Amino acid sequence: MNRSNIHLLDLPNEILLIILRKLNNIDVLYSLVDINNGPLDILAQGKMFTNTLNFTYTDDISLIDRYCINILPRINHNIKCFILEPVLLERILLAAVYPNLTEFKLFNFEQQIVSKYFTGQNRIIDGTCIQEDILVYMPQLHSFTFYITTYVASGDLFHNLSRERIQQTLINIGQHNTATIVNYLSRCTAECSIFSLPFTFDYLRYLGNISPNIVFNYVTYLLVEDHDAFGHEFFVRIARSFPLLKHLHILNIQPQLSSNLTLSSDHSQSYSIIEYPHLTSLDVICSLTDYLEQFLDETKASVPCLTELEVSYRYLKTVTNNFTREETRRNCAKVKKLIAIE
Repeated sequence: MNRSNIHLLDLPNEILLIILRKLNNIDVLYSLVDINNGPLDILAQGKMFTNTLNFTYTDDISLIDRYCINILPRINHNIKCFILEPVLLERILLAAVYPNLTEFKLFNFEQQIVSKYFTGQNRIIDGTCIQEDILVYMPQLHSFTFYITTYVASGDLFHNLSRERIQQTLINIGQHNTATIVNYLSRCTAECSIFSLPFTFDYLRYLGNISPNIVFNYVTYLLVEDHDAFGHEFFVRIARSFPLLKHLHILNIQPQLSSNLTLSSDHSQSYSIIEYPHLTSLDVICSLTDYLEQFLDETKASVPCLTELEVSYRYLKTVTNNFTREETRRNCAKVKKLIAIE
């Protein structure tokens, strides 16, 4: 029997498309555009691979260089949506003119980036800033997905923060499907987050006691912090609002509130049991024993998938009664990684 060698280009276009569609389009374009192979070049530059470009999964500088120099200027008319992290914002947007760009998503837009892209100092990023520093340069943009956080130290701005005022600035620029969170992390530091809805990011940081009544269907990582204590009811809301939560980081050094306790028939304190069916990682190193108790005590919480725990060793011994307490045995049963500090 004669062995025949079949080259990729020998395959029908229909088969090639099936193969290429299973790959990341960023990799497809990088591998096939401008490689002196006409058929593959034309195939890769089709709208299927060029309408939406997501650069959030790469930190390869050589890949970004080639895109900015050789690829984006060739496919610029096809691009309708960019998904970027701020570190690439300037390079990508200056690489070409994008006349059909209508959707823009920014990930991980944090404080250290703000001063570079927004005018003024000591400002809260609100709707006015978004309009004047981003949207004004993209007149055809009809969808802007964002999650932006800024921090304020003590001063006039700190004492006059208004969630309602900030939210109104978003409404004023036509961003109606948005939400604003203002959280006082300490007596001298506040955090303000604005984001589009539905919330499509997989993480949320610095959520406090005062939070919007929203279900965050995509969030798997959550950091909660407040200068006031978290009560049991707060964690009930967390379970309802973050149904896919996998990683929870708690920062709180205030004793837990007990206003939501009820008395059972034997006059002992009882709670509604909170279920976290997907929680795999819990970090309470910077919290009091109350919050470790909240999650390890099976009469308060069910964490059947918990495999990683970061905690004060002293607090862990206290809550588990030197690793002999029956009520903490079930929630600790699957822990495989323990990070404990003395």
